[in-house]
Amino acid sequence: MLLLLKFLHPYMMFSNLAAWGLAQNIEGLGLFHSINDLPLQVGSDVIYPWNLSPTHGVNILSGLLTLFLIPIALLNIRAGFYLNKWAGWISLILWILPGALSLMGYVPDLRSYGPDVFRFGKGFTGSTSSAAASLFISLVTGWSVIMLFSALWKKNTFKNAYDHIWYILGLVAALYFVTDSGLPSYKKDLSEAGERTSLIMQHFRNGQQNLETMCENPDVKNQVTDLCGLGSEMKWSFKDSFSSNDILRARSDLPDWVTRVADDPEISKQIEEFNLLACSPNELRGNCQTVPIEMSLDSEDYKTPRDFLPPAYAQRLLLLHKSMQKADARIQDIEQGHNTRYFVFLMLAFVAGGKLANASRSMVAHDTVRPRSWLFNCIRFIVHNTLLVIRLFATELVLPLLQRLVRSGNGIINRYRARKAKNKAESEVSSGKG
Repeated sequence: MLLLLKFLHPYMMFSNLAAWGLAQNIEGLGLFHSINDLPLQVGSDVIYPWNLSPTHGVNILSGLLTLFLIPIALLNIRAGFYLNKWAGWISLILWILPGALSLMGYVPDLRSYGPDVFRFGKGFTGSTSSAAASLFISLVTGWSVIMLFSALWKKNTFKNAYDHIWYILGLVAALYFVTDSGLPSYKKDLSEAGERTSLIMQHFRNGQQNLETMCENPDVKNQVTDLCGLGSEMKWSFKDSFSSNDILRARSDLPDWVTRVADDPEISKQIEEFNLLACSPNELRGNCQTVPIEMSLDSEDYKTPRDFLPPAYAQRLLLLHKSMQKADARIQDIEQGHNTRYFVFLMLAFVAGGKLANASRSMVAHDTVRPRSWLFNCIRFIVHNTLLVIRLFATELVLPLLQRLVRSGNGIINRYRARKAKNKAESEVSSGKG
């Protein structure tokens, strides 16, 4: 058992290298947690907390890939022997060589080629070495499967039909791989909307500070009671709003006061009264300012000094937040598409392996005979040897036993007949005396 594990060691390390790339892109699709999270018993319930280490899920994928390599190796060796005996022997040697070297103590350290980081989330596709390992598996699988499948037809017939599929898939792949060209544009839209949101929020923060100062005056507070009450709510919301990045801001809800300022007619009326009080030409009591020209909503907006922004800016915040959510959703789709493209890449590697199989088949001068199936040969071998065993069993054991039974039966019959004849003779003698 130890020798077997030592023989399989390089294949297991190679599968582990490929498994890291698969795990990273399965995580990008949001499915990795289903194989990585470990069950936890809490009372009578079983929960699956988020496992921050990807090792468990990677080991599962590594084991599955190792098992998958066994039929791939058999198919590849079979396809090589179908092409010609030299290709078959070379394929057999190449598949056995890593295990043989491992038994002799020469094991390449494939772990050094593994990824240095695993990222939870979308967009990251893993290391080049992991992708290369998966590419090799897909390419060899495609070459082997298509090589054996194409044996059902003459090589030119299958090759021409396969070329139609190859060219169409090539065009579809080209279209698929350029659909993320809008990613920089969406990131720019998100950044610009975030900058405008921050600028408007900063002016609302200034307005909140002005409101806090002005509402200390009882006359002002009596005239704009609801607006003064809104100031404390605004103050708490500003503590975290400026520390958020654009993505977090897009995925978070706007404070409730934004909706109130945008839609509440009473608040709108009090904002207008507050600005009249604070920015009166006769008695300037507030810190009235004009908005920057790049922030203004119309041609007159940047000329009018205000102490608190009007509801139109809160409405603009709502529109900006919707545009940020839309841009962020599109960015997430594109980044997740990078992980989807990884599996499209593996599918194309399989198809490319089939294209190589057609090219390899074209190198053979005579290629019109369908290869004998190893499966049928194995079945034929098993049936033939089973019949030989049955024949040997019948010849050496059953037949002598039957012959012995026949002899025993004949002896019993002869003794029975002799006894019967003797009894008959004795009966006749007894009747003669009588």
